[in-house]
Amino acid sequence: MHESVEDETAPDVGRVARMRRSPLTWYLLSVLSLLAVCAYRMWREPRFFFWDDTQLGAFGQWYGLGTELLSGNLPILNPGAWQGGNYLAEGQWGVWNPVVWLIALLTHTVGGATLAATIVKIAFLVLLCTGAFLLSRAYGAAPWWAALAGLTASLGGQTIYMDAPSWVTGLQNVAVFALVWWALKRHLDGRMSALPYLLLTYILITFGYVFGVLELAALLIGFLVLALVDRDTRTALRTLLLGVYAGLLTVFVYLPGVLTAPVTTRSSNGILNDQFLNMDLGDLATSPITTAVSTVRGYWGDLLPVPLQYVTWLLPVLILVATGWRASLRRLRMPLIVMVFTVALVIGPSVLGPLRYPARMMPYAVLAVAVIIAVVASRGWPARVSRRRALLAVGATGVAGWLAWAAQPASWRWVLLATVLQAVLIGIVFLNGRRRALGAVRAGRSAAAILIVGTLVVLVPQIDEYPTSPLGNFNVPSSVSAMRAVGDDMADGIMTVGDVYSLQAHPEAYRESLLANLWYTTGKDAASVYTVLPYREFAAELCVDLRGWTCPEAIDALFGGEEHPLADEMALNTVVVIKGDGLERAPEVPEGWSLDSGEFTWTLHRDEPVAPAGGVAHTSDGTAVTVTAQSDTSVTLTVDDVPAGGGEVVFSRLAWPGYSTTAGAFAEPERGFLLTLAVDPGMVGATVTVRFAPPGWTIELAAAGLAVLLAVGYLVGGFVRRRRTESVFGEHPHPQL
Repeated sequence: MHESVEDETAPDVGRVARMRRSPLTWYLLSVLSLLAVCAYRMWREPRFFFWDDTQLGAFGQWYGLGTELLSGNLPILNPGAWQGGNYLAEGQWGVWNPVVWLIALLTHTVGGATLAATIVKIAFLVLLCTGAFLLSRAYGAAPWWAALAGLTASLGGQTIYMDAPSWVTGLQNVAVFALVWWALKRHLDGRMSALPYLLLTYILITFGYVFGVLELAALLIGFLVLALVDRDTRTALRTLLLGVYAGLLTVFVYLPGVLTAPVTTRSSNGILNDQFLNMDLGDLATSPITTAVSTVRGYWGDLLPVPLQYVTWLLPVLILVATGWRASLRRLRMPLIVMVFTVALVIGPSVLGPLRYPARMMPYAVLAVAVIIAVVASRGWPARVSRRRALLAVGATGVAGWLAWAAQPASWRWVLLATVLQAVLIGIVFLNGRRRALGAVRAGRSAAAILIVGTLVVLVPQIDEYPTSPLGNFNVPSSVSAMRAVGDDMADGIMTVGDVYSLQAHPEAYRESLLANLWYTTGKDAASVYTVLPYREFAAELCVDLRGWTCPEAIDALFGGEEHPLADEMALNTVVVIKGDGLERAPEVPEGWSLDSGEFTWTLHRDEPVAPAGGVAHTSDGTAVTVTAQSDTSVTLTVDDVPAGGGEVVFSRLAWPGYSTTAGAFAEPERGFLLTLAVDPGMVGATVTVRFAPPGWTIELAAAGLAVLLAVGYLVGGFVRRRRTESVFGEHPHPQL
């Protein structure tokens, strides 16, 4: 008999007994345990959740989106942000995502960036814990084992050391994916409306982070295949329709990036294995040891400095389960599919076209493993753990510890400590089940409680030895007002030149300059913001990287001796030069500019600021136009004069795919990246509008519209079927559900 059913039929011995069996009690225990781990991590490192890409990317992005929302706008394009301003192609701005909107508004109500980021990260960790708990329950796990699953799913190495501190979109994706999976299963089981799945799927896909979408595709295909294998035509059809809905949303969100990629550095990626942030079976063999560090290559070099491959110390505990394996495995076909699919990607090539760093998939494997453990334990935890199985579990832990030591022998002290602690805890579970006859249900509940507490214990050495992410801490200011003040004396059109990363060595340098997306806190257009899609020719011209670092020669590229200097064509009004190698002396001050000298920077200010980027930069000889209207996505102009041989109008905009014109034609972009319009004498006196819409915009809007129609039709169809069923069978045709 299923453990939770057996327990529910046990005699009622009072309020305490009811609380012991209550799913809410166990869920709260899981969440509180997770919060205790978060609190300990923040005690060891207060900025744990405000690290690396959250400092340089996510927070400024949220703040910038919040600024637009408070102005009543949903941003599509920002010419003044240059290669970082194509927001729908960037994807991870989450422009269409209401959860991201709430986060964006939060950053405008909380004065500290560290506090805002911490609130967001912990909220999503709790959401992941919740999703794993609910998913485990949906697969039949008892509340106590589901609580253990919720805690386990939230503490995997990739989640804790990469996604939670830095790559927040990864954390958001796996948290919502767990809920999508739960909602989909509940719906296909006939126990829930499709509405939660439809809403959660929309949220998952519009985060703009492709790894969660890959897992969703695997999930839907898996459910479809299983339904066909079981000859369940109705479930197969429902799964297919729900998959088409997700596919249409994917087209809506991702097609702009796919069609924009050809002009970016992402277009050159093939399929290869440079061993960067992927794992092998040897790495995964050490995954039960909380302090194991292996040989995953990354930004840190060849030797991993944190337990990134950690899955859960509970893997050997599965050996203690005595019965119910066959029934559990059939019930767990879908979690097994997700686990196998994910592990195959994790140990596969490190680059699959635009997809990089397959270690990012690990949280989905941890989620699947957590559910499997919970369900198997619920169906087969013995009333008395056998001595032989306990010894085997301890032995498996010892083997994993040995492999962890072999991977990095210098870490032996912490590996030994964790291995011994984990073995002792398995021994405690064994002794607990031997001391008296508890019965299978009470024994399982008692074991789960010990393992939850044990999880907290075995994480102590991990947190003490590896308190932070292996990614960078750029020591940026936490105060939003301090960041905003940097731009007070700067006009729109800001660019940094030099090694912006050198600012972190002297945090007081952030009084003179910011870096990456933190420029959004100033409310000023900045060319040096973060991008995941560098425009190839633009990046080469200025030797600029993803976050605004440039080589010293960028100052010459901006103010070179051409008739139209690039600084003019980009409508720059402020150029911040970071003092450092190759930039030891103050730059020459161009005509029409002034120089301010600071301790860490020189700042060039244009004496007479020009209009923000997006308008006409210049025209060819003999060509004259008058701009009559301008916005982020369009420019309207009147053609005043064109020489007999024709002329060109150059805009202070990148030539992103998606531009159209009402007259004339686009020429080859000037410098390889500036939008250029060819005009002819017959256009004199004409009004021309150059407009940007994401490439494939008609298809994308059609896909979104069809997704809405499909969702509404599916819900209405389900409602009609339920009413017909009730009219035939009565109000409650399945009271047992």
